[in-house]
Amino acid sequence: MRVIYAPAVGLAFALACADDPNGPRSDRAPAGVDTADSGDPIVDADGDGFLSDEDCDDQDPDVTPLTEIWVPAGPFTRGDDQQSPDQSPMREITLSAYCLDVLEVSNAQFVTYLDAQAAAGLPNQDDDGRDLYDFEDDDDEVPARIVDQGDGTYASTDGYADHPVVEVYHWAAAAYCASRGQALPTEAQWEKAARGTESPAFPWGDAAPDCTLGNLRPGPEGVSPDGETVEPCVGDTVATGSYPSAPGPYGHLDLAGNAAEFVHDWYRDDYYASSDDTDPMGPETGWSDNLPGGGAEARLTRGGSFATGDFALTPSFRYVEPADATSNGVGFRCARALD
Repeated sequence: MRVIYAPAVGLAFALACADDPNGPRSDRAPAGVDTADSGDPIVDADGDGFLSDEDCDDQDPDVTPLTEIWVPAGPFTRGDDQQSPDQSPMREITLSAYCLDVLEVSNAQFVTYLDAQAAAGLPNQDDDGRDLYDFEDDDDEVPARIVDQGDGTYASTDGYADHPVVEVYHWAAAAYCASRGQALPTEAQWEKAARGTESPAFPWGDAAPDCTLGNLRPGPEGVSPDGETVEPCVGDTVATGSYPSAPGPYGHLDLAGNAAEFVHDWYRDDYYASSDDTDPMGPETGWSDNLPGGGAEARLTRGGSFATGDFALTPSFRYVEPADATSNGVGFRCARALD
């Protein structure tokens, strides 16, 4: 383990986008209803109050533009030739349309999954018997966010229910998303959601990071221009959606700071040079020579955490994690493919 936040006002941004008939979602083929070619009517099949051309899953009333936001198909520029070599070459790639959670998955949401697995005879285990949450972590002073109550149930620690879940394994994040009919976003999907087609310096735009824009550590690598160490804004996670004035290009929140986020892909430092130009899924295996203790299988996180500085908050920055590690600064959100 290594150290590295759903107010209504924040989610109102997504609702405003969804309600705009001329907004960017209007060119998407709706979930479950084909209006693009057949002329079938736009409907509200699940009765949640959102029409099928703005609803990422019109068969599920729990899925609305308040929980998932559509990212349109098309090209965007991935990478950055001016930062680390593993972000090169910077080039245009094309993605199919998809939806991405507005917020990071919370402790309360993950507790629901833990309880369901336990009820199925798999306490703190995925379907392959691997641990889901790192209850053994004791190498830092950050309080535990989830507790095992010892009776086959779990609970969020007081005050942490709406914080992003951390201390989970990559496979646990993938299993949670799968349980909801989703998946971890690919690295490319995450990056497009964070930079759109205009490629701002940060998900919220070009303004330099400060404590009004995210739960982060402002300054280059957490160091001020005079060389003094800059303390984190908070020093721990905060409730998801706590920075509604700093949405990403499509309206997603917390894409920089709070908790870094696992993505689907394995990590290789030379992958960008050989990846597909359309819907890249990452390499088949992953490795990094630059991990604590030497080379190891490696996964990726994006977006930086409450303890990382400007360099890790950019949409293109690739942060490497051991494939079997957990962290008090790493969580995740889920994506949904659109047929």
